Amino acid sequence: MKKIVIWFLPCVIIYSQSADATMTIYKNGLALIKQPVSWIIDNQSNEIEYEIIPEGINKSTPYLNLSNGKVLNQKLNYNIFSENTLFKKSLGSSVTITTIDDEDQFGTLISISPEGYTVQTRRDVIYIKKNQVKQVAVRKIIDNPRTRPVLQWDIISETNNLSGNLIYMTNGFEWNAVYRMELLGDGSATLIPEAYISNYSSITFDNLKIKLVEGVLGNNQKNSIRSNRKLSSVSRNSEMGTQIGEESALGDYHIYNYPKRFSFGSNEHVSVRLYESRKINYSKIYVFQNGERRQKEEPLEIEFQVENTIENNLNIPLPQGRIALYEYSDSALEFTGEDNVKQTPKGEVLTIRAGRSFDVIGKRRVVNFDRQRKSEEASIEILINNTKDEEINIRLEEKILGDWVIKDASNNYIKKDATTIHFPLSISKGKKALVTYTYRKEWN
Repeated sequence: MKKIVIWFLPCVIIYSQSADATMTIYKNGLALIKQPVSWIIDNQSNEIEYEIIPEGINKSTPYLNLSNGKVLNQKLNYNIFSENTLFKKSLGSSVTITTIDDEDQFGTLISISPEGYTVQTRRDVIYIKKNQVKQVAVRKIIDNPRTRPVLQWDIISETNNLSGNLIYMTNGFEWNAVYRMELLGDGSATLIPEAYISNYSSITFDNLKIKLVEGVLGNNQKNSIRSNRKLSSVSRNSEMGTQIGEESALGDYHIYNYPKRFSFGSNEHVSVRLYESRKINYSKIYVFQNGERRQKEEPLEIEFQVENTIENNLNIPLPQGRIALYEYSDSALEFTGEDNVKQTPKGEVLTIRAGRSFDVIGKRRVVNFDRQRKSEEASIEILINNTKDEEINIRLEEKILGDWVIKDASNNYIKKDATTIHFPLSISKGKKALVTYTYRKEWN
């Protein structure tokens, strides 16, 4: 591994000190930071700096609200020190490169590429590959090197003790709802709603207060700070026993307030309860979806439906997120599927698709198809085989495009919309069900 040696010019800078921040995180990767700040300055100083800000800060959003001072102007300095910046500024300067064989090459740095360095010595021009370099020493003085963005202000104040709030928007934070649903085998389940919060930024927040907003806000900025590095830790402790606190409306959105403050490290995530766990009831149905002339044989999809109502011990806004299903086998909890679920307001139905059944097989055949110049007619046969040791409910869903009518249906059906019909069925354990129908289309 190469080492870079640089000689620095000492300098005196007034830095702010972080205090108890409040962070509001949105679903689009944005966060609003409200950071109390304070400085002690002398009577002659009117320049202050704050560098504890994430690299993903939205440049136009920071503003400083002082209780005992006035801001004359504000700068956001993004001149961050990096190896590439250093060497670009060092072209033409003296350099010493030590190779992995402990040989020193002295000369003038005349070129740098992703693969290596080109050095002019007294006699030769030498190219040294980076994988052969142990150390690079640049004879250059760096005035006030920056390792992160810094905010700078000119201020007027009649006191030595400045205080106020720094407010800004930043990328690099996100949250998602994560649900666990433990099926109890009698049509009931335990639903555990959690919030999974991620810090992809370069800084750590101590004694942080979290708020979460559900809903997609209008924003044309992309989340560019998402890190590819693995998260350093997962926080799951006694906080999990406490719900996130008060849920309330925020215009057309919903906001969740977590009552406890906690430390939130760089590249760390934490899970907290959105609500206390709930004992609920659910219905289970097997779904077979098809379209017109498609012929297939496959296991049926398993669908769970949960009514978000007072009667079902819910009636709470359920944010969009991911839900995992678990069932008990020999008193042990086992994972049985997962799904992405939409926002489910109060009074609506939460629908979960969680894999396919091993014991319920559907077979669909087009037994006759006749297409003429101005008409089309097809006869369909659907066979459902229930090998489970229990009665099950089935929804056959057929998609038909165009202007159509149904003829000779063996079972009652429900017309859901202009392109969809449903055949609701109940099949006893170990039994089969056969559904047949004919659709006809005509056109001018």
